[in-house]
Amino acid sequence: MNRKVTADDSMLITLPDTSFSQVLNPEDTNRADTRAFLARDAEPFKLPGFVTPFGYTLWQNRAERQFRLVTQEPEPQTVYAVRLEETEDFTSPERACIQVMVWRTRQPQHEGAVHGLARRFFCHFLHRWSIIITDSAQTNAAKVMWEGMVAWALRDPEHYVYVWDGTGESGCLHPVRSWLAFCGHWAAFCWGAEPESHLRRRVVISTHPLNAAQK
Repeated sequence: MNRKVTADDSMLITLPDTSFSQVLNPEDTNRADTRAFLARDAEPFKLPGFVTPFGYTLWQNRAERQFRLVTQEPEPQTVYAVRLEETEDFTSPERACIQVMVWRTRQPQHEGAVHGLARRFFCHFLHRWSIIITDSAQTNAAKVMWEGMVAWALRDPEHYVYVWDGTGESGCLHPVRSWLAFCGHWAAFCWGAEPESHLRRRVVISTHPLNAAQK
């Protein structure tokens, strides 16, 4: 991967839909995209603490930093997918990452297989990189997922939640102390549909305290 993501990238714009959802939601294009993914140096992957359900296989593409749960069928389909980018950002570049794609099927027959998988991947990535940063543009479904991760992290004393405000000359991190504070101020600050008012803003979840402006 050649491109380095920085905190100056556009941030936290909510989208009506995304290109990968348009590809993965319909069954025919999902199966075609799954075939292409498996042909691109995919290899089996074991997610710590996760027992892969019967009839499914977890795969990863190391070069793309993409992970998928795929059905074991003659014409397999993807039921869960996540892709990362490492970020050169406002703190520890080698330990930070952004989830730039998170998708799960809405087909009810796969609900049991994908239930809780987003959080298990999230915890795995957080353990490996120590810092997880929200993507620059999200669907409403991704926004809901992120809010769930924020609520989870705020309940755990071993995790830290911040909002990055890069609108000033140097930018700063603001600690989020509680779910009430996040809902009452920071959610509206971070998420929106107007690019001009939602540039350079991130939600950060970390396994260690970061240098932050005190509020």
